[in-house]
Amino acid sequence: MISGFENQEDFQNFIPATTIQPYDATVRGVGRNFRALGGDPGVAVYMNGVYSEDLLTATAQTFWDVARVEVLRGPQGTLYGRNAIGGAINILYKKPQQEMDWSMKSIMGNAGQLESYGMLNGALSDTVSARVNFALRNRDGAVEELGDGQATDGLGVKNFNGQLQWDPSDQLSVNIRHNGMRTDRPVGGANGGGLVVLNEEGQASRNYHALVPGYRAIDPAQTDPVASDFLLPSAPVYTFTDPVTGAMVQAQNNRAGIDYGDFNGRQNAAASLDGFNYTSQASMDAYNECVFAGEINGSDVCAATNGLNREEFEGDTTQLNVSYQLTDKIELKYVFGYNEIMYRRTTDDDNTASKFHDRQFYVNHEASYESHELMAFMDLTDNLTLTSGIFFYDATIDQRGDLYSAAGESRFINPYVDNTALSAGAASVLGPILRPDLPAEVAGAAFTGLPISGLLSQQALSLHSARDACAGQRFALLSAQRFDWCHGSCFRKPKSEPLVGCLAR
Repeated sequence: MISGFENQEDFQNFIPATTIQPYDATVRGVGRNFRALGGDPGVAVYMNGVYSEDLLTATAQTFWDVARVEVLRGPQGTLYGRNAIGGAINILYKKPQQEMDWSMKSIMGNAGQLESYGMLNGALSDTVSARVNFALRNRDGAVEELGDGQATDGLGVKNFNGQLQWDPSDQLSVNIRHNGMRTDRPVGGANGGGLVVLNEEGQASRNYHALVPGYRAIDPAQTDPVASDFLLPSAPVYTFTDPVTGAMVQAQNNRAGIDYGDFNGRQNAAASLDGFNYTSQASMDAYNECVFAGEINGSDVCAATNGLNREEFEGDTTQLNVSYQLTDKIELKYVFGYNEIMYRRTTDDDNTASKFHDRQFYVNHEASYESHELMAFMDLTDNLTLTSGIFFYDATIDQRGDLYSAAGESRFINPYVDNTALSAGAASVLGPILRPDLPAEVAGAAFTGLPISGLLSQQALSLHSARDACAGQRFALLSAQRFDWCHGSCFRKPKSEPLVGCLAR
């Protein structure tokens, strides 16, 4: 093992201008922009000269039995291709030798830490050498779990390597290495940072009163309880600064079923810890102890999930290097690589252990990579070498991300049923716009009671139909997104005028 190196995060402790992200690296600030399909890395990673699209594939194998790590600052496109604009990282493993050698290492610590490493090297014949090694790493989670699951951000890695070196002559050298790795651990997401709450709405406590996100400006003089600017006496009041005028604006959280919010169906699960839209004082106290607005002691860090946070990784990689010294000045080299991986992760998306409202994010990434590279090196003079080659690379990637509920919420299970309906007042506005070929009263009657899904299917409807329908009028057509959580939506004139009509479930 390289002294001081245990995993990928140690790169940034020893290599200037290099930082390690959860699954990628950056050199001088240049790295991967996004990890979805089509997101090429900005720093190329190589294992014994074989390109890997994933830093995790190369570095999660641990740095046990590694000869050296080369880090080249980018751009390195000439020798390392388009994915090396930030630089290149080349990990070179120790090769088999004819001499008998072995090594064992074990690390024990608190939090259930137990790591074991081993290596065995020797000759199989006068021309063939072999080297095998393994690394087993286990540790309990570092982030205490408020829910029923294990503490998150644990460690569980099994890694095995086998390598053969064949040197039949001074001109020919063949090296083949295979690695098999399995990771299975309770994950916190971004090393726990995705679950640990530092504050909510600028406060050192969770928000337990607002079922849905978003804010609305309020007017203390408003007396209509269903008006969007009505002051709710039982809810906290926030003060915001208008970015255009600089005026101070008072606001409260949106109310479910009353106020419009563009939040795509998301709910605040902290408001439903002990029942739908109910959180007990005991739960509030427990969760508030896991909000870290100031200094954080690592032994106190805690978070809340439904106990499903898990990261699994399976990787099998093979590297083949064949070198042939054609003449004293010409060397030919062939490099083959095959990498097959499966990555699966489930993370809690609402930062609670609520059994009444839950949102989990699941991602599955399966890929296989195959590469062939043929190179020629020619010494033209003692100080000048010509390098040329051809490279073939094929990648097949299947990636899926999805949201689901461990609480079995119907919105994640059942197809949407449109129970909305246009009121007579709303239809009288939209009908003549969508069907100008009909008399206004006929068009209005035709759209009365029509569900929103039926409205969206009208050929005349477009992205700006709602805006155009209100042109010259003082109506506001609320987005259909409101129906995710609202029980009704209303067409309303200015607050001084009466209600015109409602879209009711």
